[in-house]
Amino acid sequence: MNEQECQTANWSALGYVDGSQGASANQFNERSSACSEYKVHANFTQYQASYQQGLITYCTESHGFFVGSTGNNYLGVCPQSTSALFLRGYHQGQQLFTLKNKVTQAEQALQNEQYDSEYQQQRLTKLKNSIIYDKLTARERQQKLEKIEEINQQPDLIKKQKAQLNRLKKELAKLELRD
Repeated sequence: MNEQECQTANWSALGYVDGSQGASANQFNERSSACSEYKVHANFTQYQASYQQGLITYCTESHGFFVGSTGNNYLGVCPQSTSALFLRGYHQGQQLFTLKNKVTQAEQALQNEQYDSEYQQQRLTKLKNSIIYDKLTARERQQKLEKIEEINQQPDLIKKQKAQLNRLKKELAKLELRD
């Protein structure tokens, strides 16, 4: 906080905002320390009462789900009376977040594999032309045939990645419907 913010601070409002955003209880100490540099005294009583009110807004199951599904961390601020519900939502949200990331990674891997496959198809054409038109030893011809066989197995890998991606998308759809 800067000097002007400290001098005009509404400690009650700051407490509520910090609580409703799930900020650590140490947030008051950080604010107070910053304001003490400007000889401004922070009002802990106002801050704390409103902070607790803000936690009521924050510490719900649905908000826990939101926090988890956006990949944000929970700082353990909910009172014991509401923490179980918050954590249930939070863990479900984390599952959704993790699954969405897996889907994104699988899509990217598949896209990379498809780009590589296109490159390999060009390579395959060159290898076939080389076998037909170049003067090769039996060993060189055998090496090129082995490379051709290796390239021909790539579509199977793409099919497996597509199947994995489809499984992840179905799992994601189930999880999204559940919530």
